[in-house]
Amino acid sequence: MVTPTPREAREAEIAKRRRGYFLFMLPCIALVLFGFFVPAPVPVRVVALAIAAVLPPLAAISGNARPPT
Repeated sequence: MVTPTPREAREAEIAKRRRGYFLFMLPCIALVLFGFFVPAPVPVRVVALAIAAVLPPLAAISGNARPPT
C-alpha cells in the first residue's frame, strides 16, 4: 500500500478536476461546431448554441468545486 505525499495528492486532485472540466467542454465545443457548420434548420442550430452558452460556466463551477473535507 502506497500513501501519496501531500503534493502527489494535490496533483491528483487537480488532474481529476481538469478531466471533469474537459468533460463539460467537449460537448460545448461540439455544439458550437454543430451550430455554425452543420446545415440544420435555424431553430435547431440556435438551441444548440444556447445550450453551448450555458456549458462553460457549469464547467468552471465543476472544475473549481472542492470535495467535502
